[in-house]
Amino acid sequence: MILTNAPGELSKLCDVLKAANVNILAMSIQNAKDSVKELYNMREKTGRRIALAESYRGVLKDSSDYSLIRLLVDKATEAEKALVKSNHLIDKDQVLVFRLVNQPGMLGRVAKRIGEANVNIDYIYGSAMEGSKESIFVVHIAETDFDRVKISLKDL
Repeated sequence: MILTNAPGELSKLCDVLKAANVNILAMSIQNAKDSVKELYNMREKTGRRIALAESYRGVLKDSSDYSLIRLLVDKATEAEKALVKSNHLIDKDQVLVFRLVNQPGMLGRVAKRIGEANVNIDYIYGSAMEGSKESIFVVHIAETDFDRVKISLKDL
């Protein structure tokens, strides 16, 4: 979803979800301007930049007022209804959620299996509290690859 990049906006978003009795299980927030700037820099470094710098500057200017937010919630339908009703700009997508043993190398094992299944990870975010037994990761891959990934990870 897109949220105005201004003080208090995250609090308002949380209030909307609280009123709908929706719990946030995981969240990732990135300033849209930073995302565009990272894309520009990576394309410059790899020599794959095909648009003019002026084009990127225009996008940077337009995106500086917004943040990109990825949410994992416990009640997706209720969250969608509440956010749409409160005029938030949303987009929804299917993701895989992994609970992993919280020990060194576990995420690497999962990533290796996904790679061996010839599946690309579009994005991933996650966390664990220090000392906790489990970590949680949210992974976005192409929906057509879900079954292949589930098979490749079934014995982990």
